[in-house]
Amino acid sequence: MTEITALRVNPRRPAKVEVFLDGNLWRSIPSMSAGNLRVGMTLAAKDLADLEDRAAESEALETVGRLLARRPHSEQEARRRMQRAGFDEAVIVRALSRLGANGDLDDEAFARAWVENRRDFRPRSAAMVRSELRARGVKSNAIESALAGFDEGQAAEDAARGAARRWIGLDALDRRRKISDHLARRGFDYDTIRSVVHRLEAAAEAESEERP
Repeated sequence: MTEITALRVNPRRPAKVEVFLDGNLWRSIPSMSAGNLRVGMTLAAKDLADLEDRAAESEALETVGRLLARRPHSEQEARRRMQRAGFDEAVIVRALSRLGANGDLDDEAFARAWVENRRDFRPRSAAMVRSELRARGVKSNAIESALAGFDEGQAAEDAARGAARRWIGLDALDRRRKISDHLARRGFDYDTIRSVVHRLEAAAEAESEERP
């Protein structure tokens, strides 16, 4: 048996508590894992092992929490982050289970948000969006659900309109080539590109004819 002889907040990391056992620093643990500890408490080997496990899980949750604070992530991205940080698989599984139960990791919601973000800010083809989500470990059923109703033609037109402003001063042939290359890099197929470029050029010609 060992005795907790001191509990001190780590001055450099206030979210950590330094645990002293029998007068010696044992380790720093997340404060959420130290809530039920008291000076004078005695711990058996199993108690220490359980405390180690809880502390590791809390640290894994903090690691993923910092990741999620920047943007939503898929479960696979969270797993990879914890693996890079060196957490054991058992700890990772428990942390993922906790995050999923709390709604902090939800691949279906993540896929929907990803598709919406691409649609609104960086339009690209369904094939490219599908590839991006697969690279992040999202399962096919969640991807296809998020892409239901995806309008390929509208996405291509949005992507083309946003880029075409940069080439407004070029002659028609160079402008068509630039727009076509831009759409191809975003995964759109030849037929879609041709249709969009034709519509944009027709609209530009009609607008030019209307000018006095």
